Amino acid sequence: MDYSKLCSLILGIEPQIRGVFVYHHNGELLAGGMRNGIQAYLPLEEITKSIHNTISRWQTRESLYPFFGAGKYSITEYKKVKRITFPLNTHSILVVGVEVEVDHDKIIAKILQLIN
Repeated sequence: MDYSKLCSLILGIEPQIRGVFVYHHNGELLAGGMRNGIQAYLPLEEITKSIHNTISRWQTRESLYPFFGAGKYSITEYKKVKRITFPLNTHSILVVGVEVEVDHDKIIAKILQLIN
């Protein structure tokens, strides 16, 4: 999968998508970035901690797969941003930040079409 192309396609879905990132399960950024003109809310050191926590949560969820099936996505809404996370394969995850007021269901449906 061409992660850079995927990130570009996702940014094109909706102008209220703030940023799109693909991370390896070791925390390494593989592709993506913020939309031009958008500033990240988190400082770099907090981004690193947040991504490691996100990866850890996905790995914990995998223990539930035999009971519920594989996870499709996870969404967390904060006061300033929504963060949607998708597992891409056994080694990487997709993290998408969107504005709070956006209709995330439409964005999620379009992303699922792109990654499945």
